[in-house]
Amino acid sequence: MVDKSIVGVEREETDEEEEETNEEEERGMRKKEEDRERWGYAKKRPPPKPFPPLPWPELVFYFVSFWAGCLYSLLRFYRTSQRWGQYLHVTQVPAKGLWWGGWWFGGVEQVRQDQTDWEWYVWVPILLSYAPLGLLHVLLAQAVRRFCPQYLCGFYIGFSLCIMLALIGRVGTVLCLSVPAIMFVVLLTRLKLLVWLTWCLILILINTQYFNTTLVAWVEDAPEWEYKISVMVAWIILRSLSFSLEVCDADPDGSAPHASLLITLLGYCLYLPFLCTGPYMPYTDFRAGLSEPYRGWTIRKLGWTVLQVLRFLLWMGLANFLLFHFYAHSLHYMPELVKRMNSWSMAGFVYFLAAFMLLKYVVLYGLPSVLARLEGYEPPSHPRCTLMTYRMSDVWREFDHGLYRFMLKHIYIPWVGTDTSLYRQLQGTALVFTFVYVWHGVSAPIFWWSAINFFGVVVEKAGDSIARTPHFKAWEVRWLPGAWQRRFHGLLAVGLYVPSLASLTIFLSSLENAQTVTDRIFFSGFPQCTATMFFFMFCLGQCSMELQNWKMQLKQNTRPKLS
Repeated sequence: MVDKSIVGVEREETDEEEEETNEEEERGMRKKEEDRERWGYAKKRPPPKPFPPLPWPELVFYFVSFWAGCLYSLLRFYRTSQRWGQYLHVTQVPAKGLWWGGWWFGGVEQVRQDQTDWEWYVWVPILLSYAPLGLLHVLLAQAVRRFCPQYLCGFYIGFSLCIMLALIGRVGTVLCLSVPAIMFVVLLTRLKLLVWLTWCLILILINTQYFNTTLVAWVEDAPEWEYKISVMVAWIILRSLSFSLEVCDADPDGSAPHASLLITLLGYCLYLPFLCTGPYMPYTDFRAGLSEPYRGWTIRKLGWTVLQVLRFLLWMGLANFLLFHFYAHSLHYMPELVKRMNSWSMAGFVYFLAAFMLLKYVVLYGLPSVLARLEGYEPPSHPRCTLMTYRMSDVWREFDHGLYRFMLKHIYIPWVGTDTSLYRQLQGTALVFTFVYVWHGVSAPIFWWSAINFFGVVVEKAGDSIARTPHFKAWEVRWLPGAWQRRFHGLLAVGLYVPSLASLTIFLSSLENAQTVTDRIFFSGFPQCTATMFFFMFCLGQCSMELQNWKMQLKQNTRPKLS
């Protein structure tokens, strides 16, 4: 006989899981409705239409050609890295003790690893070493949320301050606290223009040579502290700006208690999971999670958390493994070697930079987000694969969804408003990329990276406007029937793919290496390298279109049908 008490407990657990699922769905629906109300006056992007289908042998040819080219270029770059490793700024690491050492290195005593990517070299060890404290943070926050939720922000502030003192010292902690303090004083005026000006001045100040020199002198005993402080201050500046703009909209009269606002601002800026590496979580999402009532953890939720942690640790292991074999980041310091590469190795060099950047931010954004979701927050999703993206604007939308939402809500939509003219949209786009330039650091490489992306999006918007005109539609129907329309669009997209390679190289390596890549494609490698690159970019465009068709079909099949 079955014990009825056991059956009753199982039914209660099932009911609790179903109730939690329903509550999550309701929160998602409420969030979508709030976004629609908040952004209802903005021009909505028309839903994408599927691209015309291609014959399957042609599709197979494009997929095989593109991926064969990628793998062959990576192989050639791998051989170049191993051959030039002794001349590059790579680190000799003892092979003994590495979990993959015995199998991959065959008993070699020392191996080379590229540790010149500062983001990966600095933050990944911090994530691993402070993981127990992150887990303790979630456990204590869960207890505070249950017994005294009104002190949750106070707990965030106190716990994070202890971590910051150990991580960046007293000087860095004071600097991190001074930014929200200054922004809070400016917020009391409820003037958005003054808030934006203060944000710009703080960012420009921390990027000046005088500030950096002074900061290095203050923390000269710990060389990495200057970099850690700069990154943490940049994230805190962005969160302070988000908080200030939201409060200006929600409380324009300044009726909210000042002490409560200051504690909430500091709790938002110093929230531990996102304190060092991001991602950026909008203040509205933080406020929604802050007001969520206590909910006990179910076995299902804990199991999901463990699986997600293992997933991101697997990606971390893969990234570390790649750095033992590909030395792309160290070539930032040896541009003369990039000029000596053959074209296939150079293509693998650029592709590896792009692929590793995606892998890096999946780990740096993904692991902290797991802790935030376990606590009840809904942070932006980790970066999606942008290596097969048809439009440049989709790269910004899919890679850093939180930052994209900020730029859309607080910059683009307020400026464009109800004026949907192309001229007004271009102005909004220019403001967005000005923000990108200032926030990422006022320097020549960042300027060219932002400028190339801006002009790429401008060309894309102009092309969309032309494609919507009746004359172009009539011409397309007459001369480009069916699949030829898709091939034509893929050919046009090549003109944007190639400049994007240069902008990626600027951002991920250096301006000199980007000039070398551009020169090889259009001048010194003409016509063989030019034609080959255009062919593979055309294949990439067709693969991206097919992937977009597949996603739209999958979304349509999973959409609930109305009876």
